[in-house]
Amino acid sequence: MRSSRLILVTIFLLCALPLARATRADGDSGPIAQGKSRVVSGYVLNNNDWGKAKSPKGWQVIDVVKAGKRISWDVRYNWPVGTDPYAVKCYPSVVTGWQWGLTSPDGRLPRTVSTLRRVVSGASVVVHNPGVQNVAYDLWFHRPGKIADQKIPSDELMIWTNRFGGAGPLGKRVGTVRIDGADYELSVGDIGWKVFSFVRVSNTSAWTLNLKSFIDHLVDAGLMPSHQQLSGIQFGTEVFRSPGDAQLDVTGYYVDIE
Repeated sequence: MRSSRLILVTIFLLCALPLARATRADGDSGPIAQGKSRVVSGYVLNNNDWGKAKSPKGWQVIDVVKAGKRISWDVRYNWPVGTDPYAVKCYPSVVTGWQWGLTSPDGRLPRTVSTLRRVVSGASVVVHNPGVQNVAYDLWFHRPGKIADQKIPSDELMIWTNRFGGAGPLGKRVGTVRIDGADYELSVGDIGWKVFSFVRVSNTSAWTLNLKSFIDHLVDAGLMPSHQQLSGIQFGTEVFRSPGDAQLDVTGYYVDIE
């Protein structure tokens, strides 16, 4: 596989493109079409296909299985290699807070890092017919002040709970850390903002994580100041390519912020 730095720089720069705002509400039913989003129980389900130009024949559809405090959803997709096998084609995900042109309506974020007690999240997942992809959280941070006045975030923190087919993170691996009972390889990079990627050494199908523990590791190591604002939390899958029709099932996803 080509340099992971080149791959992930492309990923994060493309992620910076503005996305459509949520246009459908809790009462709407039916699939969420490619490139669209919907508010579900205060979260935004975002059918993000920002890399589709690299694989024009690819497709994906999100289905809401269950709304409520813990939401369940799945995404069906097929992303051929296309013109660039190393480009991410999509990041279908659930959003809390800010995410490049999207804002969830629940109002729980932003929060200054030093004021956070816990940020607990959990889910269980099944990936059917995996290709080259991850299953991952993506946390965004901004400097003090109005987020709308800042052109780019200050920091990005990814937590990969699963990876398949050789997918790898941006930057240089700096070590292995143990958080919430599991080992993660930490990589650090910079694409105009700092990118920290915690990649779980072994895949898992279910978890409960205190996301604040990952933030605390960076603060304690002097890698992120505690006055930054946690502005957004996403969770989903970045797909480079799939071997045919595939599906991610997400059951009981939630985020509690204290």
